[in-house]
Amino acid sequence: AEVPDGPHPFVFEALRHTLADCDIEPSLLEDLVSAFEQDVETTRYDTWGEVLDYCRRSANPVGRLVLRIAGHREGPLDAASDAVCTALQLANFWQDLAIDWGRGRLYVPRECYAGHGASLASLDPGALTPEWRAALAACVERTRALFARGRPVADAVPGRLGYELRLTWLGGMRVLERLEMAEFDTVRRRPSLGPADAPALFWRFLRWRRS
Repeated sequence: AEVPDGPHPFVFEALRHTLADCDIEPSLLEDLVSAFEQDVETTRYDTWGEVLDYCRRSANPVGRLVLRIAGHREGPLDAASDAVCTALQLANFWQDLAIDWGRGRLYVPRECYAGHGASLASLDPGALTPEWRAALAACVERTRALFARGRPVADAVPGRLGYELRLTWLGGMRVLERLEMAEFDTVRRRPSLGPADAPALFWRFLRWRRS
């Protein structure tokens, strides 16, 4: 039989059933599509509000989809999940600074880097100026605050998913530590997690205390 181009109709039928069975808001998928479209066209951001709005549509729906599939619809959980998902997205932006810049993209908003005296003309991910390091330090602090705001979601969700959320949260925070330890040098080595981080993450997981 000839295979049609594009997604098979059964995919959409399965998606329709999942949305109905898990009571998932279609707007979550619409937000994801909107963010994908924006990422094709937008390569610079002027304000934190613009960056966070992008994260609201590109990252936050993923967390809410996971919560819905697990049977959670509580407002406080949604808010905490949003904070963690945005923080994870931001952490990824900072660790991929060199990669994104090489592709013509920058997610550090102008109001942030300009506020620290940095400029696009002075941006060289391989040799960051003190002004750019200060801007990225501010980005990391803002991201860390979001992780702190979202921590309760890892306390409130029971079972295996709750454990996975704790490890995800700890991993995101560890990425921020790696960025600071590398002084935001994402060229010679992209700050990421590896086997050497496992002992610290496991110890912190065992010592986890409810927020």
